[in-house]
Amino acid sequence: MSAQFDADRSAAIRLLLIEDVAASAPRRTRPGLVAGLLLVGILTGAGASTAAFAATGGFVTPTIAQPSSHPQPDLPEALEAPPGTTPGAPLISLIGAPSALSVAAPTEYPLAARPDGVTHVRVTVTALTPGSISWGTDADGNNPRATFNSGDIGGPGDTTWYDFPLDDTTGTFFVTPADGLTATVSFQYLNMTPTHLKRNAAGQTYGLDGGPDGVPDLVLVSGVSPEGEAVLGYARSGELNAFSPEHASQPSDPEEALAWQEERERDYPSGWDIPVFESDGTTRIGTFHVG
Repeated sequence: MSAQFDADRSAAIRLLLIEDVAASAPRRTRPGLVAGLLLVGILTGAGASTAAFAATGGFVTPTIAQPSSHPQPDLPEALEAPPGTTPGAPLISLIGAPSALSVAAPTEYPLAARPDGVTHVRVTVTALTPGSISWGTDADGNNPRATFNSGDIGGPGDTTWYDFPLDDTTGTFFVTPADGLTATVSFQYLNMTPTHLKRNAAGQTYGLDGGPDGVPDLVLVSGVSPEGEAVLGYARSGELNAFSPEHASQPSDPEEALAWQEERERDYPSGWDIPVFESDGTTRIGTFHVG
């Protein structure tokens, strides 16, 4: 399966990675964050709750962050992260029972009559035959898209899911299959309550990027241990966002950008590694590859 979404949605992606991710998680090869796209991202492979399609196409295996059958619509805008929750990751309540429909042609699904406290809807697409599909809340078609080939059907690659934020203006969901695709599409309402970042003894904030407190000093990533195994830890945000090891900032003008890019391509054609730490920001446990 291949999945695509436009640049605006890419910029809005919240990369969620929680602390009990399976050890089989591979490393990412782009600057920034590592994670399953849970809040507003596509997830694919091995079912709706067992694998995630990261922004670069890498796979991790998250547990859904603190699901609960008891919705909490009156919670404040953000909470302190309870034990076992990655700071900055949302607390998720499942609201109501899921529903499903079979689609073989463009279909509209009503969302207006939904329970109180709903902030998102998780929509899972399981392809039954090859083809392509777009699905989302934009009537003009600016929605996530996925393509399934014959090898995906009946395997872990036949399923993808996406969490859509909802507001008072969202009343209809649009599913548009093409190229002969038939699929089962399920809907599960959610309440997502953000959590705050935490601080270590050195005063550094750490946790998941994209939450209510902005970018932490130490950003949760999936790196590689000295033994070559996947390891969860924290990378310094400045090193994640650096243009190159020699340039911590971004270029200030087109000429500088061109010169720095040529230098980076010459000196780091395969990227570079940065350290991964425990949340204390000093105990090194692995590396994260940028490139």
